[in-house]
Formats: sequence, structure tokens, C-alpha cells
Amino acid sequence: MLSDRAGAERHIRPRADRRAEIIRHACALFAKRGYGATTVRQIAESADMLSGSLYHHFPSKEAMLLEVLDSFFADIMSRQRATVERGGAPVDTLRGLLRDSLEVIGNSPDAAIVVVGESRRLSGSDGFVWLSERTVEASALWGRVLRRGVEEGSLRRDLHPVLLSLMLQSAVWGMAQWYRPSGRYDPDAAAGRLVDLFVRGIVRPGRYASQHICTLLGPARHTMPTLRRTGAADDVRVEAERRMARAPRRTDARTRIRIASNLLFEQDGYAGTTVRRIADLAGVPVGSLAHHIGSKEQLLGELLGEFLGDLRSAFDKDAADRPEPVQRLAGLIGHTVEAHACHGVSTVLAINEVRGDELPASRLSAQRAKVSDTWTRALVAGIRSGDFHPDLDPVFTQRVLRTAISTGSRIYRGMGVRDAVGLYREVALAGMAAS
Repeated sequence: MLSDRAGAERHIRPRADRRAEIIRHACALFAKRGYGATTVRQIAESADMLSGSLYHHFPSKEAMLLEVLDSFFADIMSRQRATVERGGAPVDTLRGLLRDSLEVIGNSPDAAIVVVGESRRLSGSDGFVWLSERTVEASALWGRVLRRGVEEGSLRRDLHPVLLSLMLQSAVWGMAQWYRPSGRYDPDAAAGRLVDLFVRGIVRPGRYASQHICTLLGPARHTMPTLRRTGAADDVRVEAERRMARAPRRTDARTRIRIASNLLFEQDGYAGTTVRRIADLAGVPVGSLAHHIGSKEQLLGELLGEFLGDLRSAFDKDAADRPEPVQRLAGLIGHTVEAHACHGVSTVLAINEVRGDELPASRLSAQRAKVSDTWTRALVAGIRSGDFHPDLDPVFTQRVLRTAISTGSRIYRGMGVRDAVGLYREVALAGMAAS
């Protein structure tokens, strides 16, 4: 129940202020628990009010989410339009766009996490079609800057501007999960680091340059990720049947359950996937799921453990060959892209849906730390050998690269894994600078 003081404050507080307070609590819960796992009752309790009273301000939970997303996009689009309109050198404008994004993330970290976690799922849903329109507009702004750089000769001509704009945007928005301006880098400094990484590259010009990059990226140049409604029942069922047909033990119930859940976690997130949907897609009785997999939380932990284990095994196999630092990093990029493509459940990590109250967090954290350490050691070795810039920050760089690949899975869903490996290698290792 409301306290007497809270009830009194509710009567004297302006309606607009009360709405803003409700949105603040709703946004924090959406970021922490996920939109699908948050109830109206939880939002009301967090805001110290009754559920019925909340409906005086918002007709539904979806209306609250709509306001969170709309306010966030209004802010970022206003900033980025102004940055592009100011003109200036293309690289400077790109730095400004990156800084704009990081400033908004810093100002509204919870909203940024909600945007990353929910935009992909909602972009084609009724009432949220405008999300796709905002994505297209943002990509057009970034693409305009990149095309101008190509025309002026300050950026390379052999990489498609639209694909690069999507890659840059996915990299910076993925940072919403961990970047905070109170850390080592403020938005301006962090934007400079991102320019160094993705625009000028992290190796000396000419040190790494694919002789076949134009051929490799040929099919991807005009292949755009499809902005459609993800999670549509027919699409998910067709994809599940395709994957099950390729499974060596496709008649095994546990195999079907794992394929179905992996796909649903990828499409709709962990919170948006129910046990009933898993059972229905796998073609097994709901009551048999506990026998085959235990709980949904146990299944997610098992699938994520496999993803991280496969990633580390691939890294270790490469390390045994003792490659040079540049080739080592190229291998890490390739294996990471491929692992995300094979393990759809990895998107749960990208949208911050793993919480300690649901999974054996210590075990997963230890595995993730080892993956991070492998990247960091490869970068440190490259700095010592003189292959990478001496002022490169290995910890920050590996985190940004891994974030970019994880959040950017939508790119290689549209362009193909092989092409995505080439794109990430080329941009990260050689950069876009013509010199």
C-alpha cells in the first residue's frame, strides 16, 4: 500500500512530473529485467503507487515503452541531424556522430539498454513501425557522411558506405551495456578511440590488407539486412524446420528442444520466450520439457556455456599454431563472428538478459573473462611487436570489437558470415583511411 506521505505527494505533484517519475521507474525495470519480464504491478510498486492508479497516466505497459523509446530517439536524432548539418571533414563528422551517441548513452543509460534490447524485436510490430523508419534515417545520415568521405578521397572506395554505417552504429549502441562516461573515457575521448579503431585502423597502413577484399565483399555490397518483423510465427517455424532437418539427430526430442529454444532466444530474447513456445516449436508436450532440459534457466545456461566453450576451443586451436599478432587477431575476429552466427542464444548476452538470479553467473562470468583475456593478450602482443599502435588501449579495444561483433549480428544475418568476417577484419585491421 502507499504510505500516507507518498499518497499526499501524489496529490500535490503535477501530472507531468508524476508521468516522468513513472517512466523513470519503468525504464529502470525494463533495463534490469527486460520488457517482457516486467509487470505493471512491479512498475507501480517501484513508483510507490497502486497498479490501478498507474493507468490514470498510461493506458498500458506498451505505452510506457513507447514513451521511453520515442524520447530516446528524439534526443539522438536531433543531435545527429545537427552534427551532419554542421558539415566539416567526414572523419570529424563521424567522430561527432559517435560522440553524440555516447553522450546520449551516458545521459540515459537505462533507456539505451532498453533500446538495444527491444528495438530489434519491435521494429516491425504494430505501433512500432516508426522504429524501422528511425533506423533508416540514422543509417542515411551516417551513410551520407561516409559517401562524402569516399568522394573526397579521405575514406576508402572499396567498402560499401551503408554496410559501414550499420557496423559503426551497432558498435557504439552495443556499448550501452557497459560504457559509462564516468570511467576512463568521456564521450569525446571514447569517440576518438572509436575513430582510431574503425576509421584509421589499429595497424600501420599496408601492414594488413586483403588482396581479395573486393571479391570477398562483392556479394555484400548491395545486400542489406532486412528490417522485418522478427519472431513472426511462420518465419520462426520455417527456420526451425530447416535447422532440425540439418541436425544429425533430428528425431531426438532434446535436440529439437535445443534448436527451438536457441532460435527463439535469438529472435525474441530470453524474457520473451515461454516454455510453451519452446515446446510447441520443438513438437513435444509441455510437460516433457522438465524431463529433457530441466528449467528454462538451466537450458539458457547450458546453451550459453556451449557458445563460450566453442569460442574458447577455437581460440585455443589457433593459439597452438603460434600465429603472428595480426593473424592472431584476424582469427579471433573470424571465430567470434562465426560463433555468433552458429549460436543464436549469444544475442542474450548482447542485450543484457543474463542476470545472477537466473543463471550460474559465476561460471559464465569466468568463461567470458577468459574470452576477454584472450583478446587482450593478442592486442598486447601486437603492441609489443610493433604491429599495433603503441597508444592502443587493449582492454577498451577488445571490448569495443567484441561488442561490435555481438550487437552487429543483424549485419551478417543480411550479408552472410564469410562476408562479415572479411568486413570486420578489413575495417578493424586496416581501417577506412585511404593513406
